[in-house]
Amino acid sequence: MRRVEVAVVGGGVIGLSVARELGRRGLADVLVLEREAAVGQGSSSRANGGVRAQFTTRPNIEFSLRSIEEFERLERETGLLGFHQTGYLLLTGTEEGERALRASFELQRELGVGVEWLSPGEVLEWAPFLRPDGLRAGTFHARDGFLDPHGVVRAYAAELRRLGIEVWTGAPVQRIERGAGGYRLSTPRGAVGASWVVDAAGAWAAEVAAMVGVEVPVAPVRRNLAFVRDDPGPLTPMCVDLDTGVLARREVSAGWVLAYSDPSDPPGWDTSLDPAFLPALAERVGNRFPHLEGRPIDPRQCWAGLYPETPDHHAVIGEAPGAPGFMLCAGFGGHGVMHSPAAGIAVAELICEGACTSFDLHPLRPSRFEEGDLVVEAAVF
Repeated sequence: MRRVEVAVVGGGVIGLSVARELGRRGLADVLVLEREAAVGQGSSSRANGGVRAQFTTRPNIEFSLRSIEEFERLERETGLLGFHQTGYLLLTGTEEGERALRASFELQRELGVGVEWLSPGEVLEWAPFLRPDGLRAGTFHARDGFLDPHGVVRAYAAELRRLGIEVWTGAPVQRIERGAGGYRLSTPRGAVGASWVVDAAGAWAAEVAAMVGVEVPVAPVRRNLAFVRDDPGPLTPMCVDLDTGVLARREVSAGWVLAYSDPSDPPGWDTSLDPAFLPALAERVGNRFPHLEGRPIDPRQCWAGLYPETPDHHAVIGEAPGAPGFMLCAGFGGHGVMHSPAAGIAVAELICEGACTSFDLHPLRPSRFEEGDLVVEAAVF
């Protein structure tokens, strides 16, 4: 049986980041177990790549600030990320939306985000293609933007190789047994003994946790994206119409990436394009994006992936109650890529130092669901 100090279950951006941060702290006795034939082939491969600090809660804002800093460094050093800091532009045309946007803006400013409050005219200076009718306000943060999720995976994987950390692909965890010396994990490639297990299995995190009798409310929810053809043009901010939930940004090669997430979508494992997605998008896109209204969309250029969602739209990070040495790091929803650097730092500090000093993880603790003590993130796109 292969013995390691830490077995990380999941070779997406979260698991790779955890392993990388452990290695950077001198703990190279780590093994990553990935079910697919290559790392980053699950939800990481289907992500939009958005990166933003414009959240509504302290934990997510602080995770974003630390992660943006790390992405900037990685891009400078590797050039692999394709990190375009075009900014996120959030806008609203309702009184209620303006109140909520103002409250988020004030919290973000308090926590050190260089976000700007924009009048309707200033919003249109950043995005003159928007429909101006009824526009009330917007916010903009220049360090937000988008990157290539595959590039993030490549950067993390390269650092794991440099650190001497091994990755087993084609190694789904079939069973986990607890013993006196830690945990025994069964995979098609052989058994692994580990003092620590990190559950970074994304949408499959609840299934992995159930193997050791741990219940964690992480459910897979399908989210869809579309590509609209257009002539090449300058990059734009990631524009978010808060009144309809539609996101739009220009793609590097040309065309536009569009997204809309129906908050009433039920959990499920289906990653084919939802047939209700395109009609719902067509109904809403003209509210602020008239230049995209009525454009033909080829379903073959649309795709879907799974958000590992929790009831409060926050990740679950910490040792599972009743299972010493079993560390949860899952439930990031659509924020896994953008928060992966911070997630790796948090878990590495918990394992290597016995406590996380970079972030206050109390709002993310696994026991909060049973305690009924939830802080809900409202900016879920």
